[in-house]
Amino acid sequence: MQYRTELPKEFNSLKDFQDFRNLHKRISFEIKYDFMSRLLNQYGSPNWIDIESKYYESLISIYKEWKKEIPESFGYLLKELKDLNKCFNLIKERLVEYLLIIESEEVNLQEDIHNHLERNVFTKKNVSYKTLFLNFNYTSTIENYLQTINGREFEVNYIHGKLNDNNNPIIFGYGDEIDSYYQEIERLNENEFLQNIKSFGYFRTNNYQNFSRFLEQGKFQVHIMGHSCGLSDRILINSLVENKYCFRIKIYYYLRTKHENDYTEKTHELSRHFSATGKSRMRNIIIPECDSVPLIKYNK
Repeated sequence: MQYRTELPKEFNSLKDFQDFRNLHKRISFEIKYDFMSRLLNQYGSPNWIDIESKYYESLISIYKEWKKEIPESFGYLLKELKDLNKCFNLIKERLVEYLLIIESEEVNLQEDIHNHLERNVFTKKNVSYKTLFLNFNYTSTIENYLQTINGREFEVNYIHGKLNDNNNPIIFGYGDEIDSYYQEIERLNENEFLQNIKSFGYFRTNNYQNFSRFLEQGKFQVHIMGHSCGLSDRILINSLVENKYCFRIKIYYYLRTKHENDYTEKTHELSRHFSATGKSRMRNIIIPECDSVPLIKYNK
């Protein structure tokens, strides 16, 4: 008997694709890019897949072969490098398409987040200070919340770009220039390695310069809401937490269950942004878990 299954024209999610592939194991799927194949194989892991970090891992893997300086390998490695960047750019395009759909839908504001901003960010004792929201997620969701809070002075910096804004293009890539491999890569005479390094994206706007100027205005505290604090933003976060004016860092953690949260994981990630000499200071400025609260209550 001939085995036939009609393939869907498209899948609405990675889960749909994986479910279909698991159900029809006799069908062979040819995936154009190795990087995409590796991401799909890791889908379903209990841990968040940081695509930007996985991209950098692949970049380093190519570099390790490149530095062996085998002439007959350069052509193949350059093609592999260009394919990696093509795949990564394709992911970025699809991400933007998805976010545009989300942005166009009616936003249902969560009362927990509104109350959190009112009580914990715009408190009476700091009402005279200007508050900077450093927005990493490209959407204007934060502004929908801020419109409900009157009489507060604030600024929103779309440091990684903003949807539907040609003057503030999306930055999606890797930003750990402290890494020793990056420093080696930068010395190569091959710009294809640098195509998706965030620092070069920052040159397109004055967002980073405005952020740096804000940090030099005097003492400030950092509130972390919904950011993984991973190394893909290392340069930016390092300049924030090791700034001489930063006197307090407060983590608003995510509740996985009624009794489990990601506070400790956040501190693990944050620790990587401090230099060896800054570790002692880190322990003094990060607010302990016992004095921290979740961004959203656990309601299940």
